[in-house]
Order: sequence, then C-alpha cells, then structure tokens
Amino acid sequence: GGKYSDAWHQQHLIDPRSLVPESVMPPYAFLNERPLDYGEVRSWLTANRAVGVPYTDEMVDSAEADLKAQVDPLSDGYDALLARYPKAQIRDFDGDPLLISEMDALIAYLQVLGTMVDFKTYKAEENYR
Repeated sequence: GGKYSDAWHQQHLIDPRSLVPESVMPPYAFLNERPLDYGEVRSWLTANRAVGVPYTDEMVDSAEADLKAQVDPLSDGYDALLARYPKAQIRDFDGDPLLISEMDALIAYLQVLGTMVDFKTYKAEENYR
C-alpha cells in the first residue's frame, strides 16, 4: 500500500504491459466501467466477523455508509469513517467521482495492503507452528 499512486494502479490494471512489459497479468480494464455491487456489504462484514475478523456492530451497521464515504472526501460520513477506521484512505481512487466502480474498490484495497500492521511489534517466529 502506498508504493505506487492510484493512477499507476489503474493503468496497471487497464494495461499491465504498458508499465511492466514482461507482465503476464491479463488486463482488467472492465473494472473501470463496472459499478461496485455493494448491496450485501453488511453481510460480507458479518461473514468475516464469523470467521474472526474483529468487526464491531457499529462497523457492520455503518458498512454501506462507510463504503460510500471512503470514495468521497467531501462526504458527511468522513469523520465517522475515520473514527471507525483511523488509517482509512479517503479519496476517489479511479478518477470518476460519479461512479463507485470495482476499480475504486480494488485500488482502495491495494493501497491499504501492509499499512495496518506494525511490523516492529510483529513476531513471526511466534506464529509458526
């Protein structure tokens, strides 16, 4: 997360070989055009909570509002989102403020990878079995 810009990720997903000529990754340009189907977002968080992800009731109840707020820095839900997720990144990830796309969702995910772990306190050897 944060190694490359949103624009880099978007271009890489649209045409991987335009940035990494030796890439064998297929293009995912269609993600730009596909609206994100988030009607079941509460169910997704509930299912994740059932397998150990520590989502609170407030996080589950606010899931749809938080999703919408994450792609709109002018949203009324900005402060509430940051209260629940202090390290959340809030912006229009795909450059199209009129559509919450699958591209928005994937870039938001890519930009947060590795950013919520404090590697100074993580003891990998304790997690081996």
